Amino acid sequence: MKIYINDIPVRIRDREKESSKKFDVTLDSEVDDIQAIKLKGKVLINEKSHEAINRLLHIMTDKKYSKIKQIEIRVKNKVKAQQYLKSKFDIVEAAGGVVEKDGKTLMILRNDLWDIPKGKLEKGEKRSEGAVREVEEETGVKVQREEKICSTWHTYIRNKKYVLKKTTWYRMICLDDSEMKPQKEENIQKTVWMTESEVDVAMLHSFKTIEQVVEKYRKLLKKVAN
Repeated sequence: MKIYINDIPVRIRDREKESSKKFDVTLDSEVDDIQAIKLKGKVLINEKSHEAINRLLHIMTDKKYSKIKQIEIRVKNKVKAQQYLKSKFDIVEAAGGVVEKDGKTLMILRNDLWDIPKGKLEKGEKRSEGAVREVEEETGVKVQREEKICSTWHTYIRNKKYVLKKTTWYRMICLDDSEMKPQKEENIQKTVWMTESEVDVAMLHSFKTIEQVVEKYRKLLKKVAN
């Protein structure tokens, strides 16, 4: 499970799954406390309690830590750790889509950052249906849903409560963009068709979650082509 906290990727893994990654900072179980302010670069955290991990996630949600690039947390039981963390956050579900037309991708500019159309699901709404509705509402483009790309997680604070948001992403085909326009009510400034190289440039002014979706989308396209 990878959670993005203030655009920092935090991955929770089973401790048996060792990797060859090199880390700048390593905290072992003998260390009693985790203080985000002392962390920098690539960080490995071994065998901390669920409570300590939960505290770290809350601290990082409260404040941005520009010196931290990524965090890997290794635990005895990943499933139990994930269940514990989910119980400590309000869970919100959202869905969206990467829309394609003639080799180009539909991007939106929201609050001066490039993004992919998405939004919160309505009560009782299926993810696949909500994804289509949100894309069409935010861009005015009529779409057809195709394969699921991936799911992403990130945290934020809403009404003084900590929220863990899961967004499910789908590949989509443009059916009609004759009425394409940005949904101003959602702070969307532009809707733009971009080539692959233009998307690469846009990712310099985007979120790491969106970079992940674009990367997974491109891998899916290669798989479909084969």
